[in-house]
Amino acid sequence: MKAFWLDDHGAIDGDTLRAEGVHHDHHDVGAHDAPLAALMREHRYVERDQVELRPTTPDLDALLAKFDREHTHDEDEVRYVLEGEAIFDIRSRDDRWMRVVVSEGDLIVVPKQRHHRFELGATRTVRAVRLFQDRKGWVPKYR
Repeated sequence: MKAFWLDDHGAIDGDTLRAEGVHHDHHDVGAHDAPLAALMREHRYVERDQVELRPTTPDLDALLAKFDREHTHDEDEVRYVLEGEAIFDIRSRDDRWMRVVVSEGDLIVVPKQRHHRFELGATRTVRAVRLFQDRKGWVPKYR
């Protein structure tokens, strides 16, 4: 995981992310089931699935356009990356953009009601586990 401020490109450390309410962790792919199960129990996530986006995904640009605008959700956005790279731009409490780049083995939890946007990295490929408390709570609400 790499994190930095978009306005001045200054590095953001793990303590700053935690202070902003953004949970992050790293688990080797293949050794991630137990930590994800513990996270599900602790935060009452009841559903788990897997999403895969690639350049060959039908209507990829239209799908990504739903999430590249600033939005929130009524529940946490939880992603554990199995393959590829994803970019989350997350608003800090003082309204600055934090860019968090996650790749294989990285876990990120964007807290509910936090403004953010999402895009793919240069390879336009990501395969990730998603955790949900309720799928209805994951509908984007645009700013």
